[in-house]
Amino acid sequence: MSTELNADRAHIYISFADEDRAHAMELVRWLNDGGWHVAADDRHSFAPGESWTAPRRLAACDVVLCVITPGWLVSNYCHREFSWCAKHGKFMVPVICELSDLSLLPPAIRALPRIDLTRSGMIDYLTLRQVLTQAGSQASRGARAEAARPTERVRRRRRLWLMLAGAAFLALAAIIIAWLWVERT
Repeated sequence: MSTELNADRAHIYISFADEDRAHAMELVRWLNDGGWHVAADDRHSFAPGESWTAPRRLAACDVVLCVITPGWLVSNYCHREFSWCAKHGKFMVPVICELSDLSLLPPAIRALPRIDLTRSGMIDYLTLRQVLTQAGSQASRGARAEAARPTERVRRRRRLWLMLAGAAFLALAAIIIAWLWVERT
C-alpha cells in the first residue's frame, strides 16, 4: 500500500475507549499505511460535571470510525463524541473490534452500516477501505465545491457591482427617454 497521503483522502477520527488503545492503534497503523489522514486521541480527561467540548480534530474530520468494544459501549466520552458527530452530520462507521453480541449495540449504532473486524478477514478490511475511499471522494468534492463557492466579501462586491450596473442602466434609460421626449416636442 502507498504511504503517500493523498489530498482526496478522507480525514479520519478514531473514537475509542481508553482501554481499547491497542485496537485503535492497530487500525491507525493500517490506515496510515494506506495513506489516509488519521487523527486519534487528542482528548483530555474531564471531571464529572465538567462540560464536554468536541476536540478540534473531531470537528475537522470527514469520517469517524467508532472502535466498538464493550469499553466503547460504556464510555461517556465515546458516547459524547458519537452524539456530537450525529448532530453535526459527520459520516460515522462503527468498526466492531470486540463484541460477542450485536444486540448490545445502541439502536442508533445498530442502524448504521458497520464493519466487523472480529473475524480478522481481509474482506472486512477491504470493505472498510472502499467505504473510506468513497467518503474521501465525497469529502474532496465537498471541499472543492466549498473552495469554489465565493466568500462573503466576494459576494458583497458582486452585489455592489450589480447594483451599480443596475443604477447605471436606469440612469442611461432615463437619459434616453428624456432625449426621445425632447426630440418629439
